[in-house]
Amino acid sequence: MRATQTIFLCDDDAGVRNSLSFLCRQHGFEVSAHSSGPELLSAIDAMAAPVRGVFVLDVTMEPMSGPQVHEQLRARGLGKRNPVIFLSAHGDVPIAVAALTKGALNFVEKPHTDGTLLPLIREALALEEVWQGQARRAELLQSLWGSLSPQQKRVALLVAQGKLNKVIASLLEVSERTVEVHRSKVFEKMGVDSAAALATSIADLRACGISIAMDG
Repeated sequence: MRATQTIFLCDDDAGVRNSLSFLCRQHGFEVSAHSSGPELLSAIDAMAAPVRGVFVLDVTMEPMSGPQVHEQLRARGLGKRNPVIFLSAHGDVPIAVAALTKGALNFVEKPHTDGTLLPLIREALALEEVWQGQARRAELLQSLWGSLSPQQKRVALLVAQGKLNKVIASLLEVSERTVEVHRSKVFEKMGVDSAAALATSIADLRACGISIAMDG
């Protein structure tokens, strides 16, 4: 069953919070509205992973600002899974723009219009679907890579570089038959059927910030 995407709305202005909640629900979105950062974070911490949806955060709130809440979301590993949109008053725009450098998707200046906010929410939900898929793949690849023995990792890296079995055997000071066995196990464990596919998986791991080295 596909998990329901939720709009996690956080604004300490009850009027804004209620009107945005009503607007989103009118357009068929699931909404989880919160009056403060700590309240939102507490709700997120109580949820089973993965958290599905996007965050719409007011920039200026007490006791935690929108950017502070964003930092806490990133610390929980949600920065690459769940897009964030900031709601900002005119004077908050520089703060909102600065948040974009830390991964926020966009910001909407108050007073927002339906024609401005709703397309951004739809864009964020579509992007969230992509990010969640990428995160699942990264987790799977990390698990598969972790299942390799140190020697299998060494062989995998050399195979991904396009080196022949006899060359790998010479570099690792093992028999060519040993390399063949390790190569077969690497392909089986990583779920690939070619050196090119293995190279792609290793490149994807590195792109996720996972350290891949010859020492395993």
